[in-house]
Amino acid sequence: PMMYPRRLGSGPESMVKPLLKLVDEADNELQQFEACMTLCNLATLDDLKERIVTAGGWRTLQMTLASNNELVQRAALECMSNLVAHEQIIERFLDPESTDVKIFVGFCGGDDEKARVAASGAIAMLAGIAEVGAALIAAKAIEPLVDLALLSTSPELLHRAAVALERFFTENTELMVGKRNEEPPDHALAALGALMVLTKCSLEPAKKAALTALVHLQKSRPDVRLPPPEAVEEVVKRIQEEHEARMVEAEAAEAAEAAEETAASEANDVDAASTTIADDDDGTIV
Repeated sequence: PMMYPRRLGSGPESMVKPLLKLVDEADNELQQFEACMTLCNLATLDDLKERIVTAGGWRTLQMTLASNNELVQRAALECMSNLVAHEQIIERFLDPESTDVKIFVGFCGGDDEKARVAASGAIAMLAGIAEVGAALIAAKAIEPLVDLALLSTSPELLHRAAVALERFFTENTELMVGKRNEEPPDHALAALGALMVLTKCSLEPAKKAALTALVHLQKSRPDVRLPPPEAVEEVVKRIQEEHEARMVEAEAAEAAEAAEETAASEANDVDAASTTIADDDDGTIV
């Protein structure tokens, strides 16, 4: 209100630099997490997004991804996902070998569902830019998106995967299905199969995105034939089997790590007990 004008420098924009400093120099992980979450909320507003980027926030958040704390890592990624539409940040995704491309493709195929939501949402947004989409395709972003489309039961993940695939097909049709009269790329069959499965999805936005991609393909590339249902079923089955094998392997690795930690702990207990006995038996004659 005019009667109570806001004091210059007292708004949310004044919080950006202190929050970034806290992320970088926090005494504990709780402070880091809360600072990242606050920045994530601020990054939904364009003027504050600009302030975060110009204050070097992207680099600070990128370094925070190295945290061993999953919550801190996820909060940083979610904030970065809100920044990807910024012009300076988009440029970081033009090279398929860039660290940023690898980060988001990696998290899209990771184990943390909320991190997958953030990463796939960012990829869906970036896929609408042809040059960035080409870099993401070269970095093999299609594989984790197909996995999400075929394996996930999360509405958020299904929607993001469908929109990302739609934009890849509409903005980079040739990279998705290959040039005319040439062999299609390795990801073409699985990606087309994912679209066909998504057209039967009960989630309306995901279904609509898949249908939009297929209609575009029919108009722009009538030479491309959709795979027969049995081929799609085979692709789905293979991807499910590979996913189950990875899960079994991960569980085995986790069990082995736990066994090693238990063995190390028991060994330390034995060493400690031996030391105590040695201290008690100091050779004194009573």
